[in-house]
Amino acid sequence: MKKALFFVSLGLAAALALTACSNSKETAEATPTPLPEDILNDPVASDDGVASDPGMEVTPESGVALTPDAELSGMVDKIYEAYPVELMMLTTNAVDLNDASWCTYHTGLTADQAALVDAAVYSESLTGSQAYSLVLLRVKDEANAQTIADAVLDNVQMNKWVCVMADKARVATFGDKVLFVMTNSELTDVDALMDAVPGALGVTFDYTNSKDAEI
Repeated sequence: MKKALFFVSLGLAAALALTACSNSKETAEATPTPLPEDILNDPVASDDGVASDPGMEVTPESGVALTPDAELSGMVDKIYEAYPVELMMLTTNAVDLNDASWCTYHTGLTADQAALVDAAVYSESLTGSQAYSLVLLRVKDEANAQTIADAVLDNVQMNKWVCVMADKARVATFGDKVLFVMTNSELTDVDALMDAVPGALGVTFDYTNSKDAEI
């Protein structure tokens, strides 16, 4: 039921954003990346008997809601304590690494690359008109951290939202963790957020990289 409410909220937010965009001349610069096709597939029954669409928080095979990894979600909480991000309905959810389309949508990783990851979470607003995404991954082998970091930075679509897009993205690794953040600069400061991470988590970045959106 929780997932069904999530997609209702997402649908309403998208509809409102599209309405607003239809009256704006600036929207031609941000063409959203389509959501994975499985969101439109036949619904699966949830545990309360109410039909819901398959998607990022439910595995297609079992229909069991994924619980965000405790270590990773706890780190996200600490990051936000050090550098608050004030967005509507900001939540941290598990990335389903076994669902190729949703995994790529949130992380930019292919199935082969996702196989190198042990767990991942993403933090975004439930309203589709706020261009902000934080992704935190734990790799199985620390030696693959930079490879995964570069893949995320290169492949995550910065215009995946409706009518809005991120203009800057940064990625960093520390130990077996990969942290990726992208946002529109009007919402938050990526550099300031990333600069707050080492102190918040008591870590030192092993590798960092960044890119600006191509407009």
